[in-house]
Amino acid sequence: MGTFIDFAEVKAKVSFAETVALLKLELKSSGNQWRGPCPVCNAGGERALVVTEGRGFFCFSLKKGGDQIALAAHILAISAKDAAVELAERAGLVPSRSTAGPTRPRTVPESEAEGGSKLSPLSYLETDHDAVLALGFDPEIARNLGIGYAPRGVCRGSIAVPIRDPTGTLLGYLGVQDITYLPPDFQTNVVPLQKRA
Repeated sequence: MGTFIDFAEVKAKVSFAETVALLKLELKSSGNQWRGPCPVCNAGGERALVVTEGRGFFCFSLKKGGDQIALAAHILAISAKDAAVELAERAGLVPSRSTAGPTRPRTVPESEAEGGSKLSPLSYLETDHDAVLALGFDPEIARNLGIGYAPRGVCRGSIAVPIRDPTGTLLGYLGVQDITYLPPDFQTNVVPLQKRA
């Protein structure tokens, strides 16, 4: 995406209160502060995520915080630039890409977009993590299959297993935290990254 976005302008024009509303966060309000479970981490109880107007946000699960743009990036699991654009669009500061004409989704690499996939593989998965090794996968095989431990994102704290259609197109990920729920023949039923003929 080649659009310039002024981070300072977004932060000046979109308050934390508006950011909480635009992101549809279900947090309890108390004065100039909002608290509740972090929808990304799904851990830490009623005060896992704290947002304070004029000060910032803090996720106690990940021990990370920041401004409105950082909050949007954390909640939406996207880059800071994409989060700034998303906030600016939702707040009406810039035209929405959906009304600006056809564009490819910003998370799709050129090679994937031309192949028809709407999602790109998670690039941060740890294939040599103990949890992956416990499944019986060699790290190289896990990498080729797209399986790995997710230290962040929506599958944070679990093994991310790609869900693909019969042609191999990535549809999403399944986060597995307890491998005892996987069927015994799990390894033989995983669809590889390469598309089937």
